[in-house]
Amino acid sequence: MDQADAIVWASALGIAGTFAAGLIGPVLQARASRRQDRDHEVFRIQHRLRDERRAAFAAMLDQCEACRQNLNAVIDAHLDPEWRNETAYLELWQVMDATLGALLQAATNVAIIGPAPMGDLADAVYAAIARQAEVWRTRLDLDDRLVQNGQADSAFADARRQFIAAAEKILVPPTNQGSRHRGLLRHSR
Repeated sequence: MDQADAIVWASALGIAGTFAAGLIGPVLQARASRRQDRDHEVFRIQHRLRDERRAAFAAMLDQCEACRQNLNAVIDAHLDPEWRNETAYLELWQVMDATLGALLQAATNVAIIGPAPMGDLADAVYAAIARQAEVWRTRLDLDDRLVQNGQADSAFADARRQFIAAAEKILVPPTNQGSRHRGLLRHSR
């Protein structure tokens, strides 16, 4: 009877094992499938966020360039001894103020899309060019304006350079976090 009991127990354990494997296998497979789906969704979201950040960062740099061009037009008008058309000069400032507003909006968009340090850097870029514009609004003599403009221009260049360096680091694809790619940030036109 010992062999008969052993055979019965072995059969019972075999049946139980087969039944358990039949239940546990699909459960484990479903869990792995859910994990894979979740990982794919996380990757897709990260990719979309990186694309949105790239667009926001590029818009910020495009607005910087527009501000620089318009500020250069204001400076040229100041430095031209024959420029005496007050209406045209006010129009230059209206365009400059509009581009400063667009730059502030771009900086706000960067702050919203994140990460937080990029918002701070975008604010620094905006503050630097706004400071430079203020130099040309003040009633200083030309030499003082030129000195202050040079200082403000240097601060702007530094802030812009820091913004670009941080943006390049953030825009590195997640699969290549260890490598650094040049040219990731493209200006939109």
